[in-house]
Amino acid sequence: MTGCLTEETVLTFVEGRLRPGQRALIESHLSGCGACGELLAVVTGAWHEEGRLKDSAEPPPRPFIKGEQVGPYTVVGHAASGAMGDVYRAHDGRLGRDVALKALPARFVQDAERLARFRQEARAVGALSHPNLLTVFDVGTHEGVPYLITEWLEGVTLRERLLLGPLPLQQALRLGIQFAHGLAAAHARGVIHRDLKPANLFLCANGNGRILDFGLARLTEHRVDAVATQSGAVVGTAGYMAPEQVRGQPVDARADVFALGAVLYEAVSGRAPFGGDSPVERMSAALRDDPPSLPGELGTVLARCLAKAPADRFQSAQDLAFALEGIATRATVRRPSLLNAALLAVAAVVVLFGAGVLLASTGDPAPPPHKAERPTYRPVTFRQGHVLNARFSADGHTLFYGAAWEGGRAELYSARTERPLSQPLGQPADVLAASPRGELAVLLEPRFFDAEHGSGTLGLMPLAGGAPRAVLEGVLEADWGRSGGPLAVVRRVGESFRLEQPPGTVRFESQGWISHARVSPDGARIAFLFHAHPKDDRGDVWVLEKSGPPRVLSADWSSIRGLAWAPDGNEVWFTASRIDADSALYAVDLEGKTRLVDRIAGRMVLHDIADDGSVLVDHPVIRTGLAFGRAGEERDLTWADASFMTDLSRDGRTVLFTEGGQTEGPTYGAYLRSTDGAPPIRLGDGIPMALSPDGRQVLTARYGAQTEFFLLPTGAGEPRAVSLAPVTVLLSARWFPDGKRLLLRASEGGRPARHWVFEPGAGAPRPLTAEGTGFNAAIAPDGARLAAVDATGSLQLISTTGEDVRQVPGRFPGQQVVGWNANGDTLYLRSVSLPVQVSRVDVRTGASVPHLTVPARGNKPGLVSIMTLTLSADGSAYAYSYSEALSRLYLREEPSLARAGTP
Repeated sequence: MTGCLTEETVLTFVEGRLRPGQRALIESHLSGCGACGELLAVVTGAWHEEGRLKDSAEPPPRPFIKGEQVGPYTVVGHAASGAMGDVYRAHDGRLGRDVALKALPARFVQDAERLARFRQEARAVGALSHPNLLTVFDVGTHEGVPYLITEWLEGVTLRERLLLGPLPLQQALRLGIQFAHGLAAAHARGVIHRDLKPANLFLCANGNGRILDFGLARLTEHRVDAVATQSGAVVGTAGYMAPEQVRGQPVDARADVFALGAVLYEAVSGRAPFGGDSPVERMSAALRDDPPSLPGELGTVLARCLAKAPADRFQSAQDLAFALEGIATRATVRRPSLLNAALLAVAAVVVLFGAGVLLASTGDPAPPPHKAERPTYRPVTFRQGHVLNARFSADGHTLFYGAAWEGGRAELYSARTERPLSQPLGQPADVLAASPRGELAVLLEPRFFDAEHGSGTLGLMPLAGGAPRAVLEGVLEADWGRSGGPLAVVRRVGESFRLEQPPGTVRFESQGWISHARVSPDGARIAFLFHAHPKDDRGDVWVLEKSGPPRVLSADWSSIRGLAWAPDGNEVWFTASRIDADSALYAVDLEGKTRLVDRIAGRMVLHDIADDGSVLVDHPVIRTGLAFGRAGEERDLTWADASFMTDLSRDGRTVLFTEGGQTEGPTYGAYLRSTDGAPPIRLGDGIPMALSPDGRQVLTARYGAQTEFFLLPTGAGEPRAVSLAPVTVLLSARWFPDGKRLLLRASEGGRPARHWVFEPGAGAPRPLTAEGTGFNAAIAPDGARLAAVDATGSLQLISTTGEDVRQVPGRFPGQQVVGWNANGDTLYLRSVSLPVQVSRVDVRTGASVPHLTVPARGNKPGLVSIMTLTLSADGSAYAYSYSEALSRLYLREEPSLARAGTP
């Protein structure tokens, strides 16, 4: 035979449509012609992908039905079907969680070797543990059907998302970094994916990415006995396979790097790098062609990923992640900082409205045209205290609000708009929404957990009279909208915030704080405020449509609170600030155009808008204060308008605090003050996090284009810069008694918080506890143990070497550890609700006795919460920060409305 084979001839050979003599002749040619052997690999791979090579008469897997018991799992319903079989949603009653049950094709159980290999590989994949990899829980066989159990995810695949168009650059970078880290973790365990593609990459509702079916390409590969060439078997998907993979050669981690590069190329450009109408054309393109270059640094990185030779690519997924992080960091530096993490991590949301400072202000949108007559502001509340939430009734003539007056508990009130004399409704509740059907959604006995977010039990209450009925626990917010459609709720589950509509159906989930969720008048959309940090009111206005992920309407506000839809549903109104604590009223349309609606002196918080255009706003006076107490006597040590305590010396003589608000501006100020009342000493810029045991240095955070950390001397000396990488968000810090190490409560890259041990000058912080266990903790006097109350109310003693955890007898729900006594045999725990009760707990028996009450003289009007609280070593002295908010509700009315309402 002379010359090379055509594609049609090779396809005829693969399909077995040749006489024996012809077959022998072609096999002889293939063994000596590398070009034709390469073509054979391409055709064979395409044949596989198109499903033309199948086990003969393979029966489909038996479908599972709703309610069927598969091992310990109960089938809830069918979710999807694909080449790997059917996927079901199932429930694991043992652990009370939903899982994904994947029923695999019946050929697995018919092939003992394949089934054994599947189980072996499933165990290898199941051993992987990384936040960007799908977690495999179990594998088994039920009535001849092999199945795999994984975690259940809410969201869409990248393939589904790309149907809407390319990803924004920042999102593509963020996901690319996550996927690269996930690959690196798997490669470190010797597991190669080999079938990375948009359909195998999942975008969770909280914005994070997961790699699906890791290792299953290897588990499910088809081997073609007819292809007896050096090219071997081809496993993968045309257009994403590396050239060596197309040729059937052995592959390593660099093949996954190639595939991820191809995916990211498509994600940002909207087109696959290797196109073609058939799998053969796409694989041929991957072997021969270079895709059009993309501009910028990302284009250079992706070109390296897609190099034909493995040696020319990034040599590891970790190297690729590092390159993408560099691009993302440089892109972030060019934008205003969105997060002042440390201060807001420990401050109450209500108090720190406006506490964030935009580091590179873009200024306000243009004001509206001048009008001859301005809107009027008519007061509708007149007592001392603070308002939690306020809503109009469906007809707009009645308003409902929750308020805590004169230092009492929060209760529900109503008032007519034309004559606003408030009437108590006799319920310890806060209002969330009013439906057109004459029903109120209320929050029963609202409390501030961790001095951050008001939460409680959702109740439904008829306006005609009667007590509310409890329907759902752990709710922060709820809304029907004017249409009275399905109820939307915001809940906090563990460290995640969930937006659900109806309750139980998760529409969006995030580690970031979701607030002020409101349903549009036609019920088609949900607008909400998204804060990247769960304790920070800096954030953006987002909108969630009927389908797809949420999108940003207005971004980069240094402080943002309050949101409502305009009556026509074409704008979302909100109150926010670009540069300081004083907020104004803004509106943004569905295309993202933002305008200034109105501004008054001081703060403004939007609560609701009636159908006639009346606006219900709060004009609060907010203050963050600092107090010190000993022997039942308290002294106020507040310096300006936002004194926030961060640490107290062990002898109770020195308090460390930061000053924010209007006095310090974007730098914040680190202060040290004697508890005898002497004027404070300003140490420098930044937020002081922890005072060393000898009182000589302070760990301080400074904010700019990026967060910097310093050891700041309290006396003579120069600040010393320290790196906390890979930590990105520092929530709190405390020095160990030896004065050499710090305990950090922090997180990295948007992951759940955990505890870290950091020794300045001795390398990077070392993780001490698992992710999701970043609870407020106190260090024992010997430095060998930590104490923390977890989310279940268990009081845990944790070895600082990480290998031992012991539970103190008893349960302590809703409490936090604030210190140890000097002997290390007693813990001090505090409650969260007001007034704060501090108790002494024996670490051996769990016995608890009262220790003190804060504030010592009881609640005063406007007190919202006690935030940070720290005790001296002997427990006789304490310092704390408190939040005050004195509210006054107003009706904002346009001149025409004001005249119409005048007798």
